[in-house]
Formats: sequence, C-alpha cells, structure tokens
Amino acid sequence: MESNKSMSKLDVQKYALTTQTHGTPLIAPMKKYTRPGSVAKDGRVILLLGNGAGFLKETWEPVIEDLFNLDDGKSGTYIVREAWALDCQNHGEGCTVNEDLLSRDQGLLTIWDYADAFASLVKSGLLGIIDPTKTQIVLCGHSAGAVGVTLSTSFFNPPSRLPFSGLILVDPPIWSKSMAGPENEMYKIVEATTPVRLDVWDSREAAVKWFKKRIPWAMWDERVLDIYLKYGLRNLPTAYYPDKTSGVTLTTHRLAENVAFTGKRFSLDAVDRLNQICKHIPVHLIYGDRNDMFERELQDSMISEQEGRTYASIARLEDVGHLVVQEAPTLLAETLFSILSKPNPVAVPTSKL
Repeated sequence: MESNKSMSKLDVQKYALTTQTHGTPLIAPMKKYTRPGSVAKDGRVILLLGNGAGFLKETWEPVIEDLFNLDDGKSGTYIVREAWALDCQNHGEGCTVNEDLLSRDQGLLTIWDYADAFASLVKSGLLGIIDPTKTQIVLCGHSAGAVGVTLSTSFFNPPSRLPFSGLILVDPPIWSKSMAGPENEMYKIVEATTPVRLDVWDSREAAVKWFKKRIPWAMWDERVLDIYLKYGLRNLPTAYYPDKTSGVTLTTHRLAENVAFTGKRFSLDAVDRLNQICKHIPVHLIYGDRNDMFERELQDSMISEQEGRTYASIARLEDVGHLVVQEAPTLLAETLFSILSKPNPVAVPTSKL
C-alpha cells in the first residue's frame, strides 16, 4: 500500500490484487479515495467504480471530488465513506504491470477478469468488516465497466445473498437479446479506428497538443482531460514497442482497448445476470441523452418486467453523450449523490423512460 494526496480534497491509497480468472495470474491495480482526515465511521457507503474501455481509474477523480463536495457532512454525517476505482488488468496501470504477459497474448483477458477484480476486492478484507445494517457496498460502472460490475455479482450466489446494496450502470452497452446490436455509424467508426489509431508521439508535449485538438477529447471536462493526459501516456520503450527508444505511447495499448469491441457476448451475459438480481438489489440506470454511441431503442430494451429487469431509478443527463464520466463529471456526481442519499430501497417497478 502506498499513500499520497492526488487532488486537494482527496486522500489516495494504492493497492493491487492478483486475479486468476482463466488460470493466469494478473494484477489488478486500484486506488482507495477518502476525505483527508476521515475515519472508517465517516459514511455508510463504499462505492466501487469501474471504467469504460480505454480509460483509467484516475479519470473518476473529478467525479469523486465533486461527490465529496456535495456530501459535505453538514447534516451531521457523511453518506459516502470511501470510493475505490479499479483498473482493468489490461488498462491503465494494469496494462503496464501486466505488459509482459499481455504483449505476448492479447486474447489472454476478458471482461470476466475485470469482474473478478471487484469480487476479489470484496473478498479480500480490504474493505474491513462489513455490517450490512451499517455499511453498504455499491457498484458503479461506466460503459464496459458497467458490464464488468454487473458480472462481478456472479461470483456471489444465490442472488438473494449478494454482498452489494446497489448497482449503478452509467450508459451501459447492454441491451435485450432480441435486439440486433449497436451497429450505428459512430459505433462502427470507433470500432474500426481503435485498433489502428495513432498511439506513438515524439514527445509528451506533442501528444498533449494532438489530443486537445481532436474529438472526443476536446469535448471532455478539462480536469478529466488533464488527468487522462497525465496517467494515460507513458514513456517509450515498452513491451509492445521495445524498439522505440524515445517519445510516448498510450498507457492502455490500443489493442487492449479494442478488446471491448470483441466481447459483445459478455453484454448478453450481463443481461442474464440483471434478470436474476434486479429483484434482490436496487439497480439504477444513468444515460446521456445524446445517443451518439448507442441508439435509444437499444437502451429502452433494457426494461423488461417480464424478464425481471426492473429498476430503482432511470436518469437521462442533458447535453451528454456516451462518455458521461469524461464530459460531465459534476452532473454525474450530482446524480450519484441523489441516488446514494436515499435510504437503500428494495427494487421497485421501473418507471417508463
């Protein structure tokens, strides 16, 4: 464990756990975020955060900081005790610490490895002794991370005995099995360009200049972009580019990011799991109202009372696209605070979108 201060209002501790989902040990790096000077009794919610494809655990920091600002304890108590953000084992710091294995076999990892990281954290004892009458563990995942946190519940059965008090899915790439899939134009473009896009620059300065001039990065909240450029670039050479002796590349290799586009079947696994767990824990959906990546029809298909998919709440954030965490961290923090502020309810029949 290593402790440091990352942002003015966050204390950060670094951890790592080893998973062996498919028989090969892989390291899952994670960070625990608390308020400076906080103690374990300060708050009832432990929030576990999962990233979308291509992103880093640190990109959650503006959301966490804004959430802590809202959850100021003025009522006499805090709601959120701590937040944990986890890197997928082939993303961010995970891509660096596992690069010798991953660079030799890009197919080594699936989203189930990421799901295993969340389950391993809950089982590790790092969260302390959990009294469910006093402490609530809430999973929150964005994009592919929404699939990961949903599947992480599969490591605990029966569904009626889950250790989690809630599940929050932010613009999840999950839809009914009756739907054909996410083949809109934006999705096709991202899918086609991710494995071949530019990922080597002569210098960090050249890379920063490149990102700041291009979509979607130019649309991001400035704090998120600064963090992405700080942690999302690393110096050459790497195990992926052993012959490049200068310049920088992506911390998350582009082929690792592309894995998300080959795992559509895991989204169907997540649908099956939601059918099982929605009646046992409250599940909340948060969408951006700009359908730039997934069509509204796909999102609407998530609702199916007949199959068991009912939700505690559904929110649509104005003027936001698929990249909710990156574009609107403050608005997302406000929405999370609204959800977490409520007493933990049983799942209720969903309202219509």
